[in-house]
Parts: sequence; structure tokens; C-alpha cells
Amino acid sequence: MSDIPTIKEIAKRLNVSVSTVSRALNDHPRIGLKTKQAIQGLAKELNYEPNPKAIFFKQKKSFVIGVILPLISEDFFSKSISGIEDVAMEHGYTILFGQSHDSIAKEQTVMEAMVKQRIDGLLISLSKETNKYNHLVALEKYNIPVVYFDRVPPFERASKVFCSVYKGTEQMIEWLFRQGRKRIAFINGPDEIAASRERLKGYMEGISKKKLKIDMQMVEKTDLSEEGTQLAMDNS
Repeated sequence: MSDIPTIKEIAKRLNVSVSTVSRALNDHPRIGLKTKQAIQGLAKELNYEPNPKAIFFKQKKSFVIGVILPLISEDFFSKSISGIEDVAMEHGYTILFGQSHDSIAKEQTVMEAMVKQRIDGLLISLSKETNKYNHLVALEKYNIPVVYFDRVPPFERASKVFCSVYKGTEQMIEWLFRQGRKRIAFINGPDEIAASRERLKGYMEGISKKKLKIDMQMVEKTDLSEEGTQLAMDNS
């Protein structure tokens, strides 16, 4: 007997056809109750598990969702992957995870590897270098849906999950102003990231609404690394 039980082995033991075993394991109504119980009982006894490749071939689904993040070490993304995995497993899916390390080249490499693994869909937060999207648009020909979150592309024809950083930044200026703060510095991310540009717009709009002077010397940029953020704070 092989280490991993197969449908053929179950069929041989019970002297039935492979197709009968397959139908019984899928609870097909044309299989008699006695035969179905015998097949399902032996499958359980042998710890039989369906071949995922066979399932994919039949259903055209892998039940695997790809997830690409910039850096898992960032608290937001580590919590995101945990939440994504929980929800995926509730619906019978597993996740295939990869990091771009904020490199568009690595992002493309990871994505291509996931496509070869036949993922059913992709969740992605873009790298800070990503300013071209051909590699992601190409997923349409494979009929792989893409959902962008947090760091999203600028074009409208995309499924996105993100917060309004423009409005949020403007509201933060309003809150600080009500606390009596009149000199409000701003530490932003790289210009390449759409969210950074939106935050800057929100900052400038919030300052303007309070009739305060916009002083670009109060604005610092960071590469979003811990060292870069600290340096920006020291310069503020």
C-alpha cells in the first residue's frame, strides 16, 4: 500500500470503478447509500485526501489567494496578512504570501510566480517604486481578479480598499488647530506613492483653510523606513 492513499486504491479494495469512488466521495445522488457509505468509510479509514491538482483540473479553481505586501515587518501589513488569512480560511481558501520589499522588480517576480501556482485571485499593496502597472493589468488575460489595498493605483478601473488620506490629513490639521497648534509640521512619504501626494494635498488644504501660511520648510519627506522617519523628525 502506498503512503498516500488514492482513489484507485479505494476502488481496488472495494472492487468498484474509479468513477464510482469519485462520485461517492462527492456525494453523487446516483450512487447507492450502501456503496457510498462503504467508500466514504474506507476513505476515512485510510485518511484519504483529495488531490489538489485533480480538484483544480475539475473545478478550475486552486482555492489559493495570492497576497503581495511591501514589507511584513511593518505593523500594518503584519496585521493585514493575519486578517486576510483568517477570512480566507473561513471560506475554504489558503493564501500564498510574498513581499516586494518596495521594489517593482521584485513585485513583478513574486506576481509571476503566483500566477504559475494558479492563484484564484490577488490582493496587493503596491511597492513605493510601482508607477507602471502593465504587469498587473496583464492578469486580466488569466482571468485573475486583483484587489488593491492601502497603496493603490491612480486609475479608476480597479478594485480598491483604502482610506481617504486626503480628508483624514485635513481633519487632523483641523483637530490640531483646535488644540491651539499654529505651527504644524508634516512628515510625508515618497512622492512616488499616490497616498503621499494625497496627504500633501490634505495638509496644504487644511493649512489654507485656517488662514495659516504654507511653509514648505515645515514639510519633510521620508522613504518610510524607521531610519528615514527618524531623520525627518530630527530635521523638523
